[in-house]
Amino acid sequence: MRGKRAQCLGIVAAALAAVTAWAQDPDAAMKQERVPGEPQPPAGPFAAQPGFTLFPAKPPELMPYLASTTLYGSTCLQEGALLKGDPLSHAAQAVKTELAKYGINYAIWQSFDFTAMSGTVPGAKSALSYYSFNSYLTWNVFQTDELSGSSGWITIGASAGSGLGQDNSVQNVQNNVGVVGFPLGTEYGQQAFLYQCAWQQSFLDGQLVVTAGFMDPEVYMDLNTYSNNQYNQLLNYEFINPSTIPWSFNSLGVVVQWQPVDWFYAMFGSLANNTISGQSPFTGLSGDDWTNTFEFGWIVEDAFGLGKGIYRVLPYWGAYQGEDGGGVMLNLEQKLGKDNPMGVFVRTGWTSDGLAPVQNGSACFAAGFACDGPSESPLLRTEQAYFAAGVYWLQVPGTGLVRQDEYGLEFTYVLQLTETLTLQPDLQFVFDAVNNPVADANTIFTIQLNYVW
Repeated sequence: MRGKRAQCLGIVAAALAAVTAWAQDPDAAMKQERVPGEPQPPAGPFAAQPGFTLFPAKPPELMPYLASTTLYGSTCLQEGALLKGDPLSHAAQAVKTELAKYGINYAIWQSFDFTAMSGTVPGAKSALSYYSFNSYLTWNVFQTDELSGSSGWITIGASAGSGLGQDNSVQNVQNNVGVVGFPLGTEYGQQAFLYQCAWQQSFLDGQLVVTAGFMDPEVYMDLNTYSNNQYNQLLNYEFINPSTIPWSFNSLGVVVQWQPVDWFYAMFGSLANNTISGQSPFTGLSGDDWTNTFEFGWIVEDAFGLGKGIYRVLPYWGAYQGEDGGGVMLNLEQKLGKDNPMGVFVRTGWTSDGLAPVQNGSACFAAGFACDGPSESPLLRTEQAYFAAGVYWLQVPGTGLVRQDEYGLEFTYVLQLTETLTLQPDLQFVFDAVNNPVADANTIFTIQLNYVW
């Protein structure tokens, strides 16, 4: 009996010990002994997915031309400025540096413009002043080794403008001179609007980029090194994106960019062409108001012994208010020497009557000469330093106009004052403005102060 009693007590004691152990650590049976010093597995929802990074600080890896059209860097300080070390510039750089750690990169342009004009239409002011704001931001969301190397990021763009005089809400340089284009490209009136909110995805180790959402196609297409930014280059928009191209500025659609080799790229954009700035991109959305554009570019690192040249052709077709049409644009840029900052650019194109009313241009020619910094010249020491002269011709469709052909000439210079601030005097002459019945020639003088960060 004693033996059986002792045996029973042993069984009860073992059972109680097991129950106590289970109550203290229900997962004890599932755990494995670890060797001291062995690293613990990383925590987080993506820990078990090697080759995946969420909100990476490293920018997406793209082919060279695609990177130049799509990505922005994390620096804003311009070396070689007239005045160095100002606290405002370095505070702006500190913000950019900190946000870049979370994959956020951006560019912000702010301008203050004073413009004086001669030969204005009756009842129009001859002097106007403006403030404008433009911004573009990318936020890297993920990078992965899958899909032959892929990255995804968000793009957001916003613009705003405000007249600094009491009459600027109803008057602007374009209407006061009677031209079709925009002599002052930084003139946004008194509105604020979002012109881009889109998702971008890269594939094939950065050879292919797809952008979908609502966007400004000018961000990616019809670019040119020597005339492409109204904040620190030629101001007249006919030198940047001519009125013959049937695009609107915050359109719903898609842009596909492909660069398989260093010397060639191709793009395709398919977007609405009737979107009004500041309104929903879904307003009036229809296949009856749509533009499809191809762009093919050839990149030559040393063309004719002069240095880098890029030659582009943009055929496009679509419909506006139900009427079909098409057209083509040629766009080229060419350095004029390997060791100097000089270069030339040309844009010329034609648009049929069906699509010409989108931007009111049926044929155009624009060409110019530019000296683009940085260089050893004391006047062009920074990347934003710039001197250029350009001439343009624009033919306008329609009836009831004073003239059908308009001509323009512009001279401009950008001086880097501080590491983020530039001063830009600009002189333009317009001949035969199509909507000006009182003057055959107009003079437009602008002083533009730009803060870029």
